Amino acid sequence: MSVNGTLYLEEHLSEERLKEKNNMEPKHRIQTYYGYAFESYCTSETPTSKVSLQPSEPVGWGGNVDTNIQWCSVVRTKLGNTRLLIGGEVDCVRERYTQQTDTFVELKTSLAIRGPHDEAKFEKKLLKFYFQSFLLGVPEIVVGFRTPSGVLTTTQSFKTVQLPRMIRGKPDAWDPLICLAWGDRVISFLKDVVRSTADEESSIWRVKFTPQKGVTVTMLDKINAEDVRGGEDRVGFLPTWYWRELRAARSPETATCTTSAVNAGWQI
Repeated sequence: MSVNGTLYLEEHLSEERLKEKNNMEPKHRIQTYYGYAFESYCTSETPTSKVSLQPSEPVGWGGNVDTNIQWCSVVRTKLGNTRLLIGGEVDCVRERYTQQTDTFVELKTSLAIRGPHDEAKFEKKLLKFYFQSFLLGVPEIVVGFRTPSGVLTTTQSFKTVQLPRMIRGKPDAWDPLICLAWGDRVISFLKDVVRSTADEESSIWRVKFTPQKGVTVTMLDKINAEDVRGGEDRVGFLPTWYWRELRAARSPETATCTTSAVNAGWQI
């Protein structure tokens, strides 16, 4: 969506993706649980039990997870010539929240590295770890290394800005500058497509990325646009009250909102 020259984007889960999540294979489901369990254990404030009932069960934690709990941060950053406001989930903070991003921590799990093959797989995963944290200004990533059966063997803290150095010069190493340049081109492409439409501010678009194929952009018809609204009081995926305020402002110069209270992410 585009309002007053600003693009608004929201993640959309297709029917196919929802079916995949609901019909996940048992192996993938338990691996997903391992990740949630690690997050839950690391962020547990009140022990659920004082005595471990099983040898493999951590003292003070019962194994329950709640995937409905989420804390999000909004940061300002820049990609090329485009200013961005990004909202994303942050797992936790180290010690206390300082109203800035300097204590943010991302929690991840990965198989314990047993040889060159495991090391190569882990280094490939670091690409996702890096950008998920870098764009939100999260300075630290704590990885819990586990056995195939889900037993935590060790934890290691990584500085987000140092991840590219870890894989630099290795075979098939990813390059953050190439990735960022690609992201800049995609955003510029989206802006050009949307602004070339006569009814720019009344249109809802769907952007789809397919690995090894590229990005496609499609304007939604009335039926699919209504599906995005989901029966809520929204224009597209924007709350109606927010839409009206933006339309009343008509231009960024006359808008009354301010971003002074928003955390500054890292400049790209």
